[in-house]
Amino acid sequence: MRGKAAKEEGGLSGAPLFDMSTQVVKTIFQHAGEKLPIIAVGGIANVNQAKAKLAAGAKLVQIYTGLIYQGPGLVKNLVSELR
Repeated sequence: MRGKAAKEEGGLSGAPLFDMSTQVVKTIFQHAGEKLPIIAVGGIANVNQAKAKLAAGAKLVQIYTGLIYQGPGLVKNLVSELR
């Protein structure tokens, strides 16, 4: 990983990984297509971010970071807005 976050101690997760992890989803989908169900991770905290992951080829999204900061209401919002 490059940039200022690369020099920080500990693990890196959430928003700083959004763009990179979306590119990984795209790459995997380009190679595997529909043969492999992709679960997207990395900084998903709103419907636009979830849509970006799904558009990249993911079948499911993991919202761990978003859930921590926004609570269970995030699930309801995502489900209703993605319908």
